[in-house]
Amino acid sequence: MLPGKVLPISGVADSLVGDSGQEGESKAVPILLIDDGLRRTFVPKQHLVEVIDQAPENMVRIELWQNVARAGGTIGSVGPSLRIDPFDKFGRRIYQMQTRDGPLSVVQGITELTPRYVKVEGLLGQPKSIVWDMRLATSSIPRKTLDQILDTAVSKENADDWLQVVRFYLQGERYQDARRELEEILRHFPEKQELQAEVRQLRKLGARRILREINLRRDAGQHELVSHLLENFPTEEVAGEMLQQVRELLQSYQRSTERIAEVSNSIDSVVAKIGDPDHRDLAKSIVEEITSQLTHNNIDRLTPFVQLVDDDTLTADQKVALAITGWLLGGENAMQKLPVAISLVNVREMVNQYLSEPLAHERDAILQSVRSMEGASVQRVAQMLAHLKPPWEIPDGSDRKFGYYELLAPGRTEHGDFRYLVQLPPEYDPTRHYPTILALNGAYNSAQQELDFWAGSQQRNADGEVAGPRRGQAMRHGFITIAVDWQKPQQSAYEYSLREHEAVLTCLRDACRRFGIDTNRVFLTGHGLGGDATWDFALAHPDVWAGAIPFVARARKYVPHYWDNAEYVPFYFVAGELDGKKMSQNAPVLNKFLRERFETTVVEFLGRGQEPFQDEIHNLFDWMGRHIRARAPKEFSCKTMRPWDNFFWWIEGRDFPGTVAPSNWPQRSARPTEVQGKRLANNGLAARTASKQTTIWLSPDVVDFSAPVRVTLNGRRVTSVQGHIQPQLEVLLEDVRTRADRLRPFWAKLEVSAKR
Repeated sequence: MLPGKVLPISGVADSLVGDSGQEGESKAVPILLIDDGLRRTFVPKQHLVEVIDQAPENMVRIELWQNVARAGGTIGSVGPSLRIDPFDKFGRRIYQMQTRDGPLSVVQGITELTPRYVKVEGLLGQPKSIVWDMRLATSSIPRKTLDQILDTAVSKENADDWLQVVRFYLQGERYQDARRELEEILRHFPEKQELQAEVRQLRKLGARRILREINLRRDAGQHELVSHLLENFPTEEVAGEMLQQVRELLQSYQRSTERIAEVSNSIDSVVAKIGDPDHRDLAKSIVEEITSQLTHNNIDRLTPFVQLVDDDTLTADQKVALAITGWLLGGENAMQKLPVAISLVNVREMVNQYLSEPLAHERDAILQSVRSMEGASVQRVAQMLAHLKPPWEIPDGSDRKFGYYELLAPGRTEHGDFRYLVQLPPEYDPTRHYPTILALNGAYNSAQQELDFWAGSQQRNADGEVAGPRRGQAMRHGFITIAVDWQKPQQSAYEYSLREHEAVLTCLRDACRRFGIDTNRVFLTGHGLGGDATWDFALAHPDVWAGAIPFVARARKYVPHYWDNAEYVPFYFVAGELDGKKMSQNAPVLNKFLRERFETTVVEFLGRGQEPFQDEIHNLFDWMGRHIRARAPKEFSCKTMRPWDNFFWWIEGRDFPGTVAPSNWPQRSARPTEVQGKRLANNGLAARTASKQTTIWLSPDVVDFSAPVRVTLNGRRVTSVQGHIQPQLEVLLEDVRTRADRLRPFWAKLEVSAKR
């Protein structure tokens, strides 16, 4: 839901054409602009579901007197900031930026406060007056600073004036602050007792806000915190219906905790009843693992066991088998055969060894052992992989306290190893899959600062030592955050190179092997040249990401040629109105995204330049919470111009014609090569590619292995007439070992050479 004035527009850098809904509106305006006073948001018009209310917003506006510069120099472009002082109690600060002529300091003052944004303008009194209208999100101003500014701006001698502050906080959904101000008004103006009803209402609204936070934390897997919040939920003057919800949630947690203890005891008691002592001893070790690792996050794996533990028609062997196989394969795949269950425990051990073994001949020996084990079908191993804890250990010496790690991803080329940072969310559980942000820093910030942007800064004591966990939005929403140290020393521009792609993908895969990452919810993002890289990576590998968030990025080199790959990956662009000519330069590509109705959002902050845009972070997490990596489309057509942009869902090519290395850019005659794939009726696949070598990767997502499979490449059939393709354990394990995607592995492949 996007608040603001809605206008149709023909392009992101074009002039406005009029109000939304105008009769006879031209088809040449396929883009909607939503202006909320802080930012302009551009979305495809066809994505509009409904305009709920076209009446103007009646926001509280508190004006501050400032000596505003009405004439003088203007700001055409805002470069990287050198220093930004905090606002004083009068709403003034100094903003220092880098310009072509050296550092420039501008005195700014807040002239208007609303619950959504503050208007900041250039002031007189400096060597050169600067006319500048900048907008900041009100939420980005520290609470203490905002309180001081409001205390200075609003008279508290008059109750009606003071009530403006209450309404201001109320519209901003800052209910605790609104209640605090209202209680102060009642203390100073006791005759206003009719406002007591408003205090009670604010308590209810505040309680509802806490309940929303509880649900958010529960979905993020932060169950200890949720239990604490429920036990300490404010009950004073809260609606009975809400208290009932809280009681039900608390009871649910208590039952779940009791259930975990009961299940642990039940498994132990049933194992003791197994008749065969060898089976009993073998079952004990895995049951000890289950009972020690059983949490709110994974208790559902044992649902079949819980449902049938009191069934007298089942033997102890069958019941324990349900528990073990449910734990290993997921509750929906639980079985009642204890010998198979015990064998699968050994299969899991061998699979873990395979995924960690660097030597090919050792992996071959492990593979032969796995094949000889009972129950080791490709389907069951794939189910096991989806529930497997990360197969690689976290290296000693990488722990930086409170879930923060610094690691090296082993490179496999002359480019060496790659450093990356990881911040795990609170109450991290390796048996759970977490959404993940992979962030790329720019030229003016570090990987550490990129991590801080998403996960929050580390808490430190007076001696500068780390004293507590981060408390940023990634922590709150339960995201793993990865920041890759991907640049060369002194790098000032994105190079579109193999080394950069290798750094990002190597670090992602290394992290997937060590942490509980949900590979279906990995979001790529970056600032500045990290944003340039994000835009390029997302288009070059659209099947990897759940979404891409480039900040202040530029569309250069390969991006304009790859633009139609954006059909398959959602984008959320964040930019500043005064960031040079980036918006007009990016417009040709952005307009194509929006006009083609791709899943694209473009946000442009008013009066802002090249900066991090922390203001947008709440909207970004809301957006990420609504996206998941798409499965292979029924039909796709992707562009490639580099040798390493060669894998699209189930088609991998090698030796494409007409590739252009970044160092040889530009070549005017170069054109992208197209890679096309289509799923056909009757279990068929059709691929078209100009590569000399092509691999067709097969999985249950694209074919049914129980029926004949027909695959054609460039119109030539490459499967036998019978079309029987068997899943191969080696393909499955080797794919997971190399790509580290345990949730969507391939089960078989076809290697095809171009016909001469």
